Amino acid sequence: MSVPLSSSHSSSSSHNNETDEKAALLKERVSDAITYMRQNKRDNRRRASLIRVTSILLSGIMTVLLGLQIVDLADTFRNIAFVFGATVTILNALEPFFNYRALWIEHEIALAEMHRLQDQVDYYLAGVAPESIEVTRLNEFAEKYNEIWNGLNQAWISHRKSERSASS
Repeated sequence: MSVPLSSSHSSSSSHNNETDEKAALLKERVSDAITYMRQNKRDNRRRASLIRVTSILLSGIMTVLLGLQIVDLADTFRNIAFVFGATVTILNALEPFFNYRALWIEHEIALAEMHRLQDQVDYYLAGVAPESIEVTRLNEFAEKYNEIWNGLNQAWISHRKSERSASS
């Protein structure tokens, strides 16, 4: 029994549309994820660095103020040093709570994995004719995409749980 050419062509066309749409969606999602992860990594790095540098600077200034022996300003310097000391204590207490450094590292790992996935998708799509793109292969890439997000989410949850148990 032969299949009418138009029906076969329509099925092939439907397959091409499905694979083209899936490929485009996958590429868009991976690209968006890279942008999102890059921004979060950058924000977490800045926050972690800001807390660390501020704490170090205030501690150093506090030490200098306490060591200065200017008679008329000794009480003022001591009061300023006290405020700086309290600020450093607060910053050092908040740093593990927000855990920006750990989140920075987790986003760095996820970002590297997402770049690797992007390279794999691009390499696959560049090496195959559009009509030969396999939906199963695209689904494998989509599965890896979800695994990367799940890994990042699990890392975040793990950090939150450890913070909660540490504060109890």
